[in-house]
Amino acid sequence: MIRVGICDDEKASREMVGGLLKEYFTEKGMEYRQAEFGSGKEFLERTEEIDILLLDIAMGEISGIQLKNMLQREGEDIKILFFSNHIEEMPEAFGRNVYGFLRKPVGRAELGRYLDRMVEDVAGSQSIVIRGFKKEFVVRLKDIFYFVSEKKYSCMVYREGERFCDIGLSCLEEMLKHNFFFRCHRSYLVNLENISKIEGNIYMENGDEVPVSRRKSRQLKDSYQMYVIQKAYKNRGFQEISL
Repeated sequence: MIRVGICDDEKASREMVGGLLKEYFTEKGMEYRQAEFGSGKEFLERTEEIDILLLDIAMGEISGIQLKNMLQREGEDIKILFFSNHIEEMPEAFGRNVYGFLRKPVGRAELGRYLDRMVEDVAGSQSIVIRGFKKEFVVRLKDIFYFVSEKKYSCMVYREGERFCDIGLSCLEEMLKHNFFFRCHRSYLVNLENISKIEGNIYMENGDEVPVSRRKSRQLKDSYQMYVIQKAYKNRGFQEISL
């Protein structure tokens, strides 16, 4: 699922852009969640994660430019698209993760062209696009707990519940082999990032217990150790290492 934020101190503008978002994602057959923020301060105090931010420049205490700079200093990986009536502020609007600048009132076609790129980049960098019943949806890899086999299909268990996927476990294993997913059992593919503990079986952060086949036990421990080491190096600012 794509999480989109609209940050603008004008309610009418937020509603107008929100309507365009609904049209865009409905037309694409993709699920999304929308959150609205009336100020930069409100956005900074949010509790939900945001993938794409549609950001007004001219706001009150914290301008859109200032908010963008704060997010960049914090290393937030949020895709930003600015919109404003003030074309003279456009040169300051660009930077890392900034996709462009639209003049108000925002047009549907132009917004759609930017969203195409932004959605593709969100899906490509940290998410996966899966087809369920008639619809495609985007889910963050870090939100997935595990996949369980459903004959030639599979079921995804993630933070928002469960989803049918029209792709088998072997294909998912190949797709996610570089993203710390491990086939611990012929019927289960787990996300190492969301393991709570390993005591014979695997206990996920959502409380679910996942079985481990005897022949995969040693390999699981080695793979999980590699994940922990690489995560520690990345958090300390080192490059990834190969073991």
